[in-house]
Amino acid sequence: MSEYVRNKINSIEFLPTFPHVVDEMMTLINDPRSSASDLARHMDPSMVSEVLKVANSAYFGRKNFRQIATIEQAVAVIGYAGLSCIVLQMPLFALMRGGTGDFDRKGFVRHSLACGTMAKAVSEIFSLGNPNTVYISGTLHDIGIIVIFQYFKDEWKEIDRLIEQERLSRLEAEREVLSVDHAYVGAVLLEKWDLPDAVTESVRLHHSPERIGENGDAYATWLSNKLAKHIDFESGFEDFDTFFKQQRELLHTEMPDKYLTKHHVGVLERGYTQLSEIERFIEETLGEQ
Repeated sequence: MSEYVRNKINSIEFLPTFPHVVDEMMTLINDPRSSASDLARHMDPSMVSEVLKVANSAYFGRKNFRQIATIEQAVAVIGYAGLSCIVLQMPLFALMRGGTGDFDRKGFVRHSLACGTMAKAVSEIFSLGNPNTVYISGTLHDIGIIVIFQYFKDEWKEIDRLIEQERLSRLEAEREVLSVDHAYVGAVLLEKWDLPDAVTESVRLHHSPERIGENGDAYATWLSNKLAKHIDFESGFEDFDTFFKQQRELLHTEMPDKYLTKHHVGVLERGYTQLSEIERFIEETLGEQ
């Protein structure tokens, strides 16, 4: 069945391509020496269009009285964190475009960006893998779910039936129907898009901690997914201390040899605080995609 999945993904004629420039863009965004002009030179036309569209959206339009016409102006308005959200949302929206049925796009993007943000913080705190790599793998870790929803319609219905009627978890239902789970499906897609092996392998293993071994990128992606699932988006982000107290046991259990200094907690808090801006960004811009 895994070959069936791989062959079907490879045979999808209109499967969106992942812009190869995205990897370069994320490196530039996280390079303090880079400028908005550097970013503009590396963007393809579709990316420029998307960034300008968001910069001129109602959310940012309330802060500006003139039309945003250049990437340099857009970056000044959106900021680098907002730009990274747009860049990494693009493949998710490309896959979701035109889909019908009951799929929580906002919840999916929200969790994806939360996982990417927490992955970067976890990577920096525990020196696990590369922060830029895990930001990408964390954000794209569940992309296989979209692929199943869009391109395996009959299998998706059966998976939903098993979840609702047989009380299976999503992973169990996926493996029952497809013999593989969405982590495998996502990895196959990312291989097709020719993303770095570190990203692809981290996505493949994000539900298989027993197979991670010494792979720091995969470990950071797996751990950040667990953290992101405990973030309560509905109640806001004012109380970091409560969140940290709840997750400290998880971090200590998974990283028993690591000591969390005040600096480490500060890194985690900055990542957590950034999620509040990401949430506002999603609320204001997702409806315009």
